[in-house]
Amino acid sequence: MYDDANDDTLSEAEMLAICQGMSSTVLETSALGQEIATLSHHLWRQDLIEVDRQLKGLAVTGTLLQSERLILPDSYGSDVVVLAPNALLDTLTTLYTVLVTMFKETDIGQHYRPSPHAQRFLWAFASCAYLREAGFHQPPTMSRQVAEQTVVDLNQRLTAWYQCMKQPDFAYECNRNRRNSRNNYQSLRDLMDTLFACHSRLTVLRVDLSYTEMDGPYINYETARYHREQLCRMFHSYALFDHLLGYAWKLEWRPQKGFHYHFVFFFDGHQVQEDVTKARLIGELWARSITGGQGHYFNCNRNAENVYHYYALGRIDYHDFKKQRGLDYIARYLTKIDEYAAMLVTGRTFQTSPTPTLPDGPRPGRPRKFSAS
Repeated sequence: MYDDANDDTLSEAEMLAICQGMSSTVLETSALGQEIATLSHHLWRQDLIEVDRQLKGLAVTGTLLQSERLILPDSYGSDVVVLAPNALLDTLTTLYTVLVTMFKETDIGQHYRPSPHAQRFLWAFASCAYLREAGFHQPPTMSRQVAEQTVVDLNQRLTAWYQCMKQPDFAYECNRNRRNSRNNYQSLRDLMDTLFACHSRLTVLRVDLSYTEMDGPYINYETARYHREQLCRMFHSYALFDHLLGYAWKLEWRPQKGFHYHFVFFFDGHQVQEDVTKARLIGELWARSITGGQGHYFNCNRNAENVYHYYALGRIDYHDFKKQRGLDYIARYLTKIDEYAAMLVTGRTFQTSPTPTLPDGPRPGRPRKFSAS
């Protein structure tokens, strides 16, 4: 339901300015209403995503620095030289500054998970003296001999980074999200199949739970997780969730929206019929009570039959195989790991409720007239 905003990312110059000049703190409010002084992590989250995009783009090129075009006199007639402005060198400096600041010099990245590209870039470049000087201070002057050695060193590190990404373990790590998605899909598929085996009718709700445009970019993962945990605790004690049989949620992150959750709920269809109203009440509970007015929600059940090509919300009977196929599309979307969220948190980004155990022996109740065959 949310567009992938590609026009709100920072330029390289803006990122470098943030990394070099951001030393102040801002007041944020925790989920418990306490004001806390912290670095503006929402900016760093944007940096991490942008850095990963640049790393992937650079990895495809396989380019190296050309010393004959890069080494220039510091001034006319001077024996001292500098490395001239260069797109590749500028990119390396920016990538180094952001990643080293986040994962080596501060605790900013303690809750983040660097991508396989970023992990190997840090391995190759973390000890690079030139990038440290250029990134955190200013490009240094040097003799021509030292400059030539510096370019050789940078190219050797670049080559090592390129070679790392051709190794089998790199491909294995890059496919981690795909493997997790398959496992998550199977878990949700097992839950849905078991619920239909136990109940002849389900009422399915999908509610997207996020934050207001003003608050969203500033809500950190710990606060979003706290709010989600508060909601999940209510499943066992709040009357609104009477007859709830199961659920699943997925965490996503976008630069403008920040962290947000996609929830799907499975209610007993014989006890709960007003799916649009029920979804609205859950959304209002999130927006007003749980988040203290910072929340926002989208009721996917409202007008769903006219919005979605694969309509699979509201009442679904065990023999309505067309809707169940549509529900499978929802399951595949819901279980696809959000790459951004996977980098920005070390905790879960997807979870289902426990799958109930099927009773031994024949199914209780009237025999079913229809089967999937």
